[in-house]
Amino acid sequence: MQMGIVQRQTIRGTAWSYLGALLGFVNLILLSPRIFTTGEIGVVQLLLSFATMLAQFSSLGFTNVINRLFPWFRDGKGRHHGFLGLALVITLAGFIIALLVLKFYGPHFVETNMERSPLITEYSLFLPALLLITLLFNLLDNYNKVLYDAVLGTFLREFLFRVFNLALICLFWAGIIDFDGYVFGYVVSQGIPLAVIFISLLKRGEISLRLEPGHLTPHLRREIIILCLFGILTGIATVTLTSLDKLFVNRYLGEAEVGIYSIASYFAVLIALPGRSVSKISIPFLAEAWKKDDLATIDYLYSRSSTGQYTIGLLIFIGLMVNMDNIFRLLPEAYSGSAAVIILIGLGYLVSVSAGVNSVILATSSLYRFQTWLMLVLIALFVVTSVIFIPLFGITGAALASMVSNIIYSLLGILLTGRRFGLWPYSMTHLKITLLGLAAMIAGFLIPQFSLVPDILLRSLLVALIFTAGVWYWKLSDDFTGMAEKAMEWFRKRL
Repeated sequence: MQMGIVQRQTIRGTAWSYLGALLGFVNLILLSPRIFTTGEIGVVQLLLSFATMLAQFSSLGFTNVINRLFPWFRDGKGRHHGFLGLALVITLAGFIIALLVLKFYGPHFVETNMERSPLITEYSLFLPALLLITLLFNLLDNYNKVLYDAVLGTFLREFLFRVFNLALICLFWAGIIDFDGYVFGYVVSQGIPLAVIFISLLKRGEISLRLEPGHLTPHLRREIIILCLFGILTGIATVTLTSLDKLFVNRYLGEAEVGIYSIASYFAVLIALPGRSVSKISIPFLAEAWKKDDLATIDYLYSRSSTGQYTIGLLIFIGLMVNMDNIFRLLPEAYSGSAAVIILIGLGYLVSVSAGVNSVILATSSLYRFQTWLMLVLIALFVVTSVIFIPLFGITGAALASMVSNIIYSLLGILLTGRRFGLWPYSMTHLKITLLGLAAMIAGFLIPQFSLVPDILLRSLLVALIFTAGVWYWKLSDDFTGMAEKAMEWFRKRL
């Protein structure tokens, strides 16, 4: 039953993620480079990166508590022993601390960015509002996730927000709003998913702000404090590894290069989307399994997620490789030198998704401290490689630093889980999938070039048919086969 819920929500979450990615492609790839300057694209990406990084710190690590300890609060009556009220108190305390940091650091930030990135200094006043929205949405999304609904947050963040963003881009394009109005609307539209998820939880009777201090035994309080402390470090490390590349590009190259780098890296992020859906819904099941010391369930989720995510991720990576020329036929000339960014970041994500739910297993296990230390080591590695590679290779250097960090983190996590629990994700199936992928990629490269749209369709269709047929015939991934069957059933009903 657990795997059935995971599979259903993974399919739905992945579907919304890719529909959102399609909208993101229209917004960020087709429209934005033709409507906004690279500096304007960069400033929005930087605002989002700053807010995301600050949110990880200002949540004071409580996401770690939600993921690991919620099974000890769950009561089935919607109150959960005051868990949401406790989470909100800690989150708002973190927000106040973040505001104090911004107040004292703000003048220095403006001064250091005035010449290199003038737009970010002008629009940094939106940062507190964006931070509060991000904090509260992350809190409610994580709370909703451990209530076994990982799809709503994905729909709201990945799809609905991008619908509103598309509308804002069109309004700017039509001259109805200026860039000030666009940035304001962008921040407001971030708040719409927050309102929707709050209303959903309220209607289901899952909003209760009443505190129950009596439920917090000395042992539970101690666990919460330790988890929060390590959660702060883990959260900072997680966002650092995903956002620091843009900040370093801005530091060495300026906001215009951030815009180019952001658009190029967007393609590679497509590889990671299915993994995010699997990880979100797996968290409550893995936390319950650790509570019961059920290693068989953990091993099953681990190996199955690794095979499924690697299969889908490899297909997307191959699709990007064979369509590389077409990608840059779609983009303006300014983006023509960023192919290596797509390839390097894509390889890093491919190794990362092949690890399945390894990071969730570590985060919900007794090894969460070790995961934090590993990530801090990797931040140091990322900083060193960025300082070396970005001045030498520009945005390609940033992508190289990102790839190295992702691969080392993933492999160390796999090794740690294997040595301590005897759980390993890889098998001969992964080698078979890799060989099949290479065959499909070679077939895609052998097609002569046609005009843009027929070329994209023909290459993508050929690669997808060869790869999917092979996975299906040799039964290499149950999850991939299940998703393909669902897609075929959907098309059959509509045809």
